[in-house]
Amino acid sequence: MKSRCELYQTINTMGLSQLDLILKVYTGAIAYLRQAQAEFTAARMIEGTSACDKARTCVVHLYTTLNMDKGGEIARHLGRLYAFIIEQIDLAAASASRERIDEVIGLLNTVKEAWDGLKSAPETPSGAVAVDDGFTAGGDAESLSQSNRITVSA
Repeated sequence: MKSRCELYQTINTMGLSQLDLILKVYTGAIAYLRQAQAEFTAARMIEGTSACDKARTCVVHLYTTLNMDKGGEIARHLGRLYAFIIEQIDLAAASASRERIDEVIGLLNTVKEAWDGLKSAPETPSGAVAVDDGFTAGGDAESLSQSNRITVSA
């Protein structure tokens, strides 16, 4: 049986597009990093490290759901960026570095803004968002949860 929190999370993501789900993961990672900064500022190292771990989990999810076959060069670049961000989160957690967390938040915000820009892009008949460079994000919450893949087509 699902806890109330798990039930809320399920209901909160049902019916969202794949793009909206991706944006939720970015928003979550950024929120956890801001929480880590606050915890480190208050000298609560265990709580700060825990928040960094949650942010790391979000970025690992983004990394592991990249479709390298369909995403081509863009997916490979995102993969390298996510690997770098994961490393920076680990270093920030180990050193309680608020400055390093600021840098990671800046990187995540930059990429999130690009995804946000896709929301205003024209839709294709399949419901996917198509951008001139062939970058595609589409689908729905059910297909994302079934395939557990973020498709980035080149």
